[in-house]
Amino acid sequence: MVVTGSVLIAAAGLKVHHLLTEPIISEGFWESWEFFLIQIPLELGLGIWLVSGLFRKAAWAVATISFGLFIAVTLQKGLIGAESCGCFGRVHVNPWITLSAVDIPLFVMLLIFRPKGQKLFPPPWPSAKHFFGVAVPTFILIAVSMPVLILNKPPDKTDKYEVVKAEEWTGGRTANEKQTAQNPAAEEWPMLKYIDIAESLRSNIVVVTLYNTECDNCHNAILTYDRMSRDMANDNSIRFAFVEIPPYSSQRDSIVPVDTPCLTGKLDSSKEWYIKTPLIVALHDGLAVKAWDTKTPELDEILEAVFAENK
Repeated sequence: MVVTGSVLIAAAGLKVHHLLTEPIISEGFWESWEFFLIQIPLELGLGIWLVSGLFRKAAWAVATISFGLFIAVTLQKGLIGAESCGCFGRVHVNPWITLSAVDIPLFVMLLIFRPKGQKLFPPPWPSAKHFFGVAVPTFILIAVSMPVLILNKPPDKTDKYEVVKAEEWTGGRTANEKQTAQNPAAEEWPMLKYIDIAESLRSNIVVVTLYNTECDNCHNAILTYDRMSRDMANDNSIRFAFVEIPPYSSQRDSIVPVDTPCLTGKLDSSKEWYIKTPLIVALHDGLAVKAWDTKTPELDEILEAVFAENK
């Protein structure tokens, strides 16, 4: 129980460090900044409870149930191919490693070394000195840390990194704003200034795929658009481009075919990019008409979005 509590306290501490130093992008609520705010006090509180020795049978029961849930969540992340379990903040650990080296061993240890001969609920009650000596500092720690985390949320854009939000490029424009969007200088896709082949993307219809080598869905998107580009070799009305996000892969490890007819480029490596990949962006004369993250739209859907924007 002390080992388990120590692991939970360490995990909560790493999550605190993550929230204070790095933005979080997620696929949904369960990996969001808001869920971290819920998870941190629960993990920290349970960890301190286990280490303190208060109400040992009840603490053991809560910890055992919690690690059973952790196993289910980590297993699910492993099956969907997640790069990290998200358990240890900025320390990225493969879900299968967490499952085999942390979650399952601690769960088994809790079952083996369960408190015996103790009641789930008191009496006997712990001494007031022991109880308040643990409970009061714990509540103060949580009460102080939560406002600190909420008020010190890292910004989405700094000189060192940027969180890419596709909805900011295309959503919320009025009809009058769409009419003035014919001026590329006013409404140009903001990512162009960070791409080395920007000039090639500023004219006509271009479908840009932002990808990284370790993304399985990126590989599928690149194969789809590479094949589509070959099929449309005699049609110059639409072009395709693949833009790699740093860190870059070697030529040997690249997931872009060597002989691809598509444009290929790189995103500036002077800052770190937080992007849900693959990110597909339909450009028309340098304007971002529509964007799809973690999805590979078919050609009909892309063209429909482009022509609908220009009606």
